[in-house]
Amino acid sequence: MTMRLLPISIGLTTCAFALGYTLGGLWAWTPLIIALGSLWLLGRWRGWDWMASAELVLFAGVAAGGPWQEWAAGCMLFGMSAALAAWDLDYFAQRLRSVEYTTRAHDLERRHLRRLLVVEGLGLLLGAVALGVKVRFSFATACLLGLVAVLGLSQAVGFLRHESD
Repeated sequence: MTMRLLPISIGLTTCAFALGYTLGGLWAWTPLIIALGSLWLLGRWRGWDWMASAELVLFAGVAAGGPWQEWAAGCMLFGMSAALAAWDLDYFAQRLRSVEYTTRAHDLERRHLRRLLVVEGLGLLLGAVALGVKVRFSFATACLLGLVAVLGLSQAVGFLRHESD
């Protein structure tokens, strides 16, 4: 199932970013974005395990440099979420391949996909809320909130890692 969802996630990533840039009037970037997605698929096919991390960084740059119009920000959010899902699925597939024997691999995969779906859904929901809400903070308050977010995220990741062991 993971191997079927991976190219779909890469395709959704590529399409969302290409659509966002195209709607923003930046047509010249669209072929480059499509080439990035194609390169990721080629790397998957050729067995280049490092490609997923490199592509995640490149697509994060595409998202950060994307057009800042309100309607294109949704495309950037969806594209980055799909890129994170594709990166996670790629890494999960690599880990499954590295193990010689796995008991109940389908159950493991199903649990991983369920968790990924929850995280992606919450991320998209919170991202959509963040795009719609305009709040002004002082620099100190923003730093404090960022610190709390990083600490909360590290606790959540630690909890999920502990639960999966």
